[in-house]
Amino acid sequence: MLAFGALLLAGLTVPLRALPEAARPVCGATPSPETVLNMLNAMRALGAVCHHAGGAAVAAPLRWSASLAAVAEAQSHEMAVLNRMGHRDSQNRNLTERLAAMGYRFSTAAENVAVGYPSLGEVVDAWLESEPHCDNLMNAKVLELGLACSDAGSGGDPGENRYWTLVLGAPPRAR
Repeated sequence: MLAFGALLLAGLTVPLRALPEAARPVCGATPSPETVLNMLNAMRALGAVCHHAGGAAVAAPLRWSASLAAVAEAQSHEMAVLNRMGHRDSQNRNLTERLAAMGYRFSTAAENVAVGYPSLGEVVDAWLESEPHCDNLMNAKVLELGLACSDAGSGGDPGENRYWTLVLGAPPRAR
């Protein structure tokens, strides 16, 4: 299942308290930053059509951001604990507000979330089949990313309750 990705321009500076520390649900499929970058950068180099008329969009390689990974981890954790997928956290903060709370300043940011995909390859394939998610992945304005997954519950298919969050961003441009 996918939730529509949201492209956000400019950031709000809203001081919000950090999430309380809790035992993090383990994701049995957590890929290394190198694996994530290799997969997504290869895809961006090849291009994707994203269901638009015309040719495939090609985008420059991304770099890993520990800050964006922390935002992605917090969102995946909350979705797993609450057993619901969405772009807002338990404090009803959207991506812009969560990035500001973590101190990440940006010119552009986007987020893809999903649940029910056992592996990185399967969730990326699903995002590529969804126009708004594909647009986020192929957005030439984003320069860095963070990705995380968390598993909710136990039993059943290992990927059935796996929550994924991909956060893409670009720091503010120098003036």
